[in-house]
Amino acid sequence: MNRIYGGVTLLYAALVLLLGILPSVLLDGGEPMAQWVLDPAWGSLSVIAFLAAMLAPFVLIGLFIYQRPRSGKSGAVGLFLSVVGMLVYLGFQFVLAFVWPVLATENPALLDFEGPMFRSPIFAFVHLWMGPLTSLGILTFGIATYRAKLFPRWSAVLFLMGFLLIQGILFPPLVLRLIGSFPAAIALLVMGFGQMTRDVPESGGVRPR
Repeated sequence: MNRIYGGVTLLYAALVLLLGILPSVLLDGGEPMAQWVLDPAWGSLSVIAFLAAMLAPFVLIGLFIYQRPRSGKSGAVGLFLSVVGMLVYLGFQFVLAFVWPVLATENPALLDFEGPMFRSPIFAFVHLWMGPLTSLGILTFGIATYRAKLFPRWSAVLFLMGFLLIQGILFPPLVLRLIGSFPAAIALLVMGFGQMTRDVPESGGVRPR
């Protein structure tokens, strides 16, 4: 039954991912940043993106539990690094969805890339390691998934490509997130159906390290 819940979570995450990323083409990306945040599409899209960010750690944890007999230590390390990076990203996504619209109205200068917020050493430090940490975690976890052979290997490749473009790059252009959303969603759909329809086979042989 747990694998059913995990599979449904993956399918739901794929749907939320597409709902949040695909309509992002509606944003005009105007400058200054406050103009972008005040776009009517920003409110709904940023909330959907926040929901997707909330789901991301659960997706990885579910995948890890499902393939733990075969993913080895590299899967655990990748999970840890990814979840830490994604939790930091979740906090940032909360700010994007619920704080930036207020700042855009009350103090738009704060949202300028040359403004005090982006020049803050603490703010810059967090964003400096958030992207690389998440990238390293996704890369390690994706390789462990590829080597575990519980899903088609091409789905693990799509998983890596998609999520590195979506979350692994600091402030990626929307076109890269748009491109990454397709392979990531396909990978989640394949893995979700796979997890729902079969149990984990006995590991046998040497586990991937």
